[in-house]
Amino acid sequence: MNLQKFEEAVARNISAGTILARYDICFRVEDKVDIRFWEILLAPYTKQKKVKFFPFVQKGKKRITGKSYIMRHISMASSTYVLCVDSDLDYLLQRPNFDVHHYILQTYTYSWENHHCWHINLQSMWEKWQKNKIFDFTIFLTSLGDIIYDALVVLLTKKRLKHNGLTLDSMCNIINKNQANRKDDLKNNGAELLSKIRTSYNALLNKTTSEDERELTITRQHLLKFGVTSDNAYLYMQGHSIYNLVCRIGKALMQDDSFEYQILIPSFSGALDYQELIKIEKDIQQIIG
Repeated sequence: MNLQKFEEAVARNISAGTILARYDICFRVEDKVDIRFWEILLAPYTKQKKVKFFPFVQKGKKRITGKSYIMRHISMASSTYVLCVDSDLDYLLQRPNFDVHHYILQTYTYSWENHHCWHINLQSMWEKWQKNKIFDFTIFLTSLGDIIYDALVVLLTKKRLKHNGLTLDSMCNIINKNQANRKDDLKNNGAELLSKIRTSYNALLNKTTSEDERELTITRQHLLKFGVTSDNAYLYMQGHSIYNLVCRIGKALMQDDSFEYQILIPSFSGALDYQELIKIEKDIQQIIG
């Protein structure tokens, strides 16, 4: 059986199993690590329902996971078979049929990890822990967003026009290579670290073929319509890049490995008030009621 037929059979079997096992809803997630994020958001709406999360399927010795696999099931999605995926850039590029009307729950940020980096709640949680360690994650992350924004505009413009010359990987690699392990890097809310990232981004854009200013303006207007500004642009970068950078900063500040589990992970909840999370909640309400 080829992969396409195997996937179709999996979807049918899960749908049938949902009925036989008397599950109210089956949620397909990209991988096992995604389950906790979706559980937190779905919990208020599924208290009286029997639900099941499926993070992968087994084909022989191979585990099949990931968004591309799940999205092949879009024609079989329903109110009892819901697909839960990271938005990646699909949301900003307006991928056809990528919405709640096709029983898709998406993160709206690039991926679920970025929700842990929402600066207001992260800073609030950090203030409960820091002892004479002055660092403001709101200042740092909104400043990082300001650096990322222009490159994001160029990237999305090129993707819309089907032009080459700039990749998301090249943008993320700049963030990934900054270890944030020097004390001087983190003074003044990471000013030196931000300066290094800005210099690298400027160099990247300088060697990238420019686009017509009118096309860039169209992209900026498009982003504004979706609520993407220089302050929150960091939420639309690959999740691991932003999440891992924040972890590196936290580890350097606390001088141990406790930051991720005591601050970063607990900083996220389903009760936060910002547009990307509000959109998810509205989608959940539309599907589950």
